[in-house]
Amino acid sequence: MNSNFEHQMSIMLNSSKTPTGKAKKGQVTVRPDSRSIKACFPRNYFADSKQVKLRTGINPDDWKATASKLEHRLQLELEEGKLDDGYGNFNLGRYQEILEEYGLRAKLRLVRSVETSDDQLPPKPEMSLMEVWDMYCEYRKSGLRESFYENTYQGQFKNYLKSAIEATKSEDALKIRNWLIENRNHLTVKDILSNLSKAYRIAIKNKLLTHNPYEGLAKEIVTKGAKGKTQDEVENDNDVLDQSKAYTWEDAGIIVDYVENKYPYWLNFLKFKFLTGCRTGEAIAFMWCDIEWDKERVLIRRTYDRITKKFYPLKNDSSYEGEEIRKFPMPKDGKLWSLLKSINPGQANANVFKSKTGKVINKDVFGNAWRGQKTTKFQCKGIIPALIEQGKLTKYLSPYNTRHTFITHAVFDLGIDEKVVAKWCGHQIDISNKHYQDVAIFAETINPEVPMSQQVQQQSEIEILKQQIEDMKKLLQDKDK
Repeated sequence: MNSNFEHQMSIMLNSSKTPTGKAKKGQVTVRPDSRSIKACFPRNYFADSKQVKLRTGINPDDWKATASKLEHRLQLELEEGKLDDGYGNFNLGRYQEILEEYGLRAKLRLVRSVETSDDQLPPKPEMSLMEVWDMYCEYRKSGLRESFYENTYQGQFKNYLKSAIEATKSEDALKIRNWLIENRNHLTVKDILSNLSKAYRIAIKNKLLTHNPYEGLAKEIVTKGAKGKTQDEVENDNDVLDQSKAYTWEDAGIIVDYVENKYPYWLNFLKFKFLTGCRTGEAIAFMWCDIEWDKERVLIRRTYDRITKKFYPLKNDSSYEGEEIRKFPMPKDGKLWSLLKSINPGQANANVFKSKTGKVINKDVFGNAWRGQKTTKFQCKGIIPALIEQGKLTKYLSPYNTRHTFITHAVFDLGIDEKVVAKWCGHQIDISNKHYQDVAIFAETINPEVPMSQQVQQQSEIEILKQQIEDMKKLLQDKDK
């Protein structure tokens, strides 16, 4: 009797699995995920079509029996609509109640609403800061590009929060905020605090928390660097025309000469960055198939991400399907042409620039050579610090600012219209759709290595010559009549 009952229970508890052991479409699964046991809910039950994955609090060392029971219970709740909050969203509050019935806490205890008077301290958070952040990341994940999610939300932002918690030995919002402001780039800190506030608002909406300690903290921040601190190097195009964020073209020559003598294996890669103003990931992803010798141009059409080790469409490609391609002029026998001709060609889909060991370039390794690196076993002064020490440069700028250097050189030194330069380099400026295509066509006719005044003069001389030829033709025609 008992044996038969257990057999029937086993069939019932495993009914959500196919004969191969895989979950059916639309089924809840409770399984190991990222060193914990998580409940994974199907996308098709909720309005935003996002998959929900939540911790269960089940002991990973002995999880199967409890997981099977919880999986069956959650499936029933899902099908009965009890895990829907009435607006098509996942009901976190109900989920927590179910966990409590099974004696599970998952570090996420349901918090009931409580009222506090103005002179009372806010209620103690029932979720840790990193738990709130992880929950928020899961919420945002499906709406973000994979590379941006991994680099920014699970990379930079998360690491900064961990550093702040470790340094302050606290999760107090003001202490976290103050440490970040003192030690990190203010623009990045503002983004982090803004996202934290959103994360807490979501937790409050789902009755997991009752208080948002980060509300309004981002608005108070002036976006400037922290005094006396080494700032993190943020790659953005908000200031590409700011000459204080760029080296002069003479400075660029000094850097290139130094690299040629001290770090020759980085020379071609660095020259390409200076000559095109492309982003570091775009230079790494540049392939031989991107060179059109007959049309005297190169194509910038992908970027490389060091975290995921994958190639992606360009940063501003709204289609995210590789539709955006930047066409950069490469006049025959010019500097860019000569640079690429000097490199032994590879297969069409091979990277033009490779690491010292012949692999895809790791921008962190290049960054260490650029800024220097000091460990217990190794010390490297770095390209820029060495030149500053020699008195040849006056300031440190990140490797990304080779982009600023080219853009400011093209606009301010060569006099090329900033709309043309924006078309070459892929940064955003105010330009109407009406003129966008005209600018794109015009940009392909401009030489990025020659002053615009000289090009205008050359064009004028060509127009005069054309007119003289037309006049001569007309005279000959009149003579034959």
